[in-house]
Amino acid sequence: MRLYSFLVFLLLLAMPTFACADSASSGYLFELDGLSINWGSGLISSSSEILPMQDTIDPQRTKALAVRQSGVKARKNLLDSILNLRLTSKELVSGAFEDEMKGAALLRGFVQNSLLSTQDTSDGMVKVTASTHIRGELSSIIIPATLPFLSGIPPTLSDNRDDENSQNPSDEEGAVVNSSSYSGIVIDARGMDIVPVLLPVIYDGKGIGVYGPFIVSREAVLKNGLVAFVTDTPFSRLRERVGNTPLILTPVSTHGTVRGNVILSLADAAKARAVLTRKSVTDNCAVVIMMDAPKVEVVTPELGVDGAVSAGSVQGGQASSVDESELQEDSIVDEGTSPALKP
Repeated sequence: MRLYSFLVFLLLLAMPTFACADSASSGYLFELDGLSINWGSGLISSSSEILPMQDTIDPQRTKALAVRQSGVKARKNLLDSILNLRLTSKELVSGAFEDEMKGAALLRGFVQNSLLSTQDTSDGMVKVTASTHIRGELSSIIIPATLPFLSGIPPTLSDNRDDENSQNPSDEEGAVVNSSSYSGIVIDARGMDIVPVLLPVIYDGKGIGVYGPFIVSREAVLKNGLVAFVTDTPFSRLRERVGNTPLILTPVSTHGTVRGNVILSLADAAKARAVLTRKSVTDNCAVVIMMDAPKVEVVTPELGVDGAVSAGSVQGGQASSVDESELQEDSIVDEGTSPALKP
């Protein structure tokens, strides 16, 4: 009996870990040079590694200084990564802070207090990871309050219908579905090379918005994210977001400078609008966009002139650089330098 109780106790302890792993693994995961963004769960992190100076009189202090220096770099990289997030298909998050000094100070302070975790690697390096969650407080800082949330006025593509990423879908409208039959919406955009953005817009074939900030409250977006971007994953992992009976639609095209928006046929757009009349759907932003999993590129070893093996360069995903700014330069103040970094 005691053994049975003990096994049950261990199982209960393990269950939250399994649930967390399932939730995180379902999201579209972008990784590049220590940066990791899970567009499903909203977790973003940046890692930095430093080799502490060896054979010192006080190895503990040397390691502590290395951890501190690595943490400063990790948080600096995390700030840069947040600034490089795409707010919309046309604008980066950094664009919202060009003339907003108060918001810039809030962002610096938020990143300065981000969670740090330390790990000793097998090769003797000290790895520090700075992480935070895009949703919640961070979203309240980086998503402008001036955007017209819940305006009820859909955006249009009337001035941009010649976009090379767009195409004219069928003009035939289908029958409107019974909104009470569906608990959310899944947009299956696999094969379309769509790029995740914080505030995407779903349009119909006439270029009129179907879903976006204009139909949901800012509070709902800050809490849930406007959409969740996921990869090809079992449906059981989507239920928490879109319920048990989501409407599944396939877009006919994409739109935007970086393919951040999708376009539905008129028939599918009518079905989506019917489902979006349900308050439970819009209040919880119960919309998921399914994407292809990131391609894993294999690095082919190359022989140098002296016969040594060197790793070839690997091209990353859709990364955007941000010009040096006061926001970046003053983000994290390093009050000391690790001896490991001194010449």
